[in-house]
Amino acid sequence: LQHALDELLKLVPDNKPGLKLQRIIKRFRQNLFVFLTDRAVSPTNNGSEQALRPCVIFRKVTNGFRSVWGADLYADVRSVLETARRRGLGILQAL
Repeated sequence: LQHALDELLKLVPDNKPGLKLQRIIKRFRQNLFVFLTDRAVSPTNNGSEQALRPCVIFRKVTNGFRSVWGADLYADVRSVLETARRRGLGILQAL
């Protein structure tokens, strides 16, 4: 895979989005294939998407927040709860 990626990166894109993609791939190359060598790393971001789902539903049901501090507080609480869930901790233990 690394050799194939080397060959692809030798190509010179002829448009701005292609150049941007190439720059990003070069910047994060060391992280692209981690899931192949470390089985604990998921090849998709499905877990992160599922973690965000309750926040999206809350925002849609309540029509957003009335203040920035309310949104920040909710984000902080959800972050602590989700981290605790993923680590198998109880809520009080995480707090």
